Amino acid sequence: MLNIPTYEQYLITEALDSSKVSDVKKIVSEKLRTVVEYTKSSEVFKCVGLALKYPEVLEDILKKEGFEAKNIKLIGAEFSGDTEFQIK
Repeated sequence: MLNIPTYEQYLITEALDSSKVSDVKKIVSEKLRTVVEYTKSSEVFKCVGLALKYPEVLEDILKKEGFEAKNIKLIGAEFSGDTEFQIK
């Protein structure tokens, strides 16, 4: 038998995911003073106009709030790029 979630389970999962996304966006934007965008299809957060030279800063901020960052990447130039990351 297939393990297919019910529509109610799907809605609960979506609500939890959207809550997590909004929490991460709020935390990062407040601490790093940047605009944070989220792409749902690839589950990637993007700090617009913030090129983090030391990704440990982002990891520490999120770890203090109970999240774990992965795949932190600098996109673009060192001083004018963006930073992308995902949450485990």
